[in-house]
Amino acid sequence: MIKTKGEKIFDFFNVIFMIIFALIFIIPILLLINSSFTETKSLTLHGYSLIIRDFSLDYYKAIFSMESNQFVISILNSVFVVVCTTILMIITTSLAAYALTRKKLQFKKFFTYFFIVSMLFSGGTIPYYILIKNLGLMNTLWALILPSGVSAWYILLTRKFFSQVPEALIEAAELDGASNIQILFKVILPLNLPIIATVSLYTSVAMWNDWFAASLFIDSNHYNLWPIQAFIRRVQDSDEFLKAYFGDTTLNYSGLRSATVIISLLPIVLIYPLLQKFFIKGSIEGGVKE
Repeated sequence: MIKTKGEKIFDFFNVIFMIIFALIFIIPILLLINSSFTETKSLTLHGYSLIIRDFSLDYYKAIFSMESNQFVISILNSVFVVVCTTILMIITTSLAAYALTRKKLQFKKFFTYFFIVSMLFSGGTIPYYILIKNLGLMNTLWALILPSGVSAWYILLTRKFFSQVPEALIEAAELDGASNIQILFKVILPLNLPIIATVSLYTSVAMWNDWFAASLFIDSNHYNLWPIQAFIRRVQDSDEFLKAYFGDTTLNYSGLRSATVIISLLPIVLIYPLLQKFFIKGSIEGGVKE
């Protein structure tokens, strides 16, 4: 197909725009990576750079040799929160989405609109805080897990996938004596792995990056319960916090901050390629309305 002059000009500027757009995201990450591997004197003298002037692992050694091991504890807290929330999200989403696909479900339209309304309106931060406090979840990791274990948007998205399973397949399973739970876990879920992977990835990334809930529900007297992002936020905001954990170190604080951010990025960077195929399929098919 021969492109017109206008199409060629459009393609040229489109490529230029995409390159600039990509650099906007890539350059800050490169600056963080390079500063975290740059020797203290070079970093203090030259600042952030796109090249590593004097390679050093001092910042990473300092982080993992902290006397209190708070950084490692924060990572383990985040792993626990992410795993528990993701499992809970898959269970609640699958059960609710499957129920909404069943023709025998009474008041199905009511429940559907109920989920939609809950997506549009929220009670706000103060009622949210009061609810968690009255439930006795303050200063526990469950205050981060339980409220995030269900999502109306994921339920409606997953329902679309489940509704594409042929009804004849479900009826055949019912004739064989399968219960609804057996149909869900042995018929529906194996045929809808892309949407399960998509929900898992979205949930994992959101929970790994969340610091706001911890700032609301876990105070500074329970810092051993902080997830990694809450710890990093304190590292980024306060030199006094760095001094408290690293003492009178000669290391550059900017390098320490960069190293903590890079370490926190690694789990998501490693997980994403494993789920990318399912994630893309689930996102595209979930956005198509028949």
